[in-house]
Amino acid sequence: MNPNEPESRGGLPAVLRAVAALAVLALALIGILAVLDIISVEELRQWFTKAGLVIAIVIATVVALFVLARGGKS
Repeated sequence: MNPNEPESRGGLPAVLRAVAALAVLALALIGILAVLDIISVEELRQWFTKAGLVIAIVIATVVALFVLARGGKS
């Protein structure tokens, strides 16, 4: 056993890959539902507009918190 090598490939990168895989599957499912006309195009447009706004709010919050945290260190 080499102490410089991790024993497993777990941790944050594995979690991020799993979340990305789930996101791709979710988008594929939404696409299939839209193609089969189970979800109307108008509903889909509203969902993506709301999701985009939520993502913009989260990004703005993270940036503001980062700027505030960096501003406190002199």
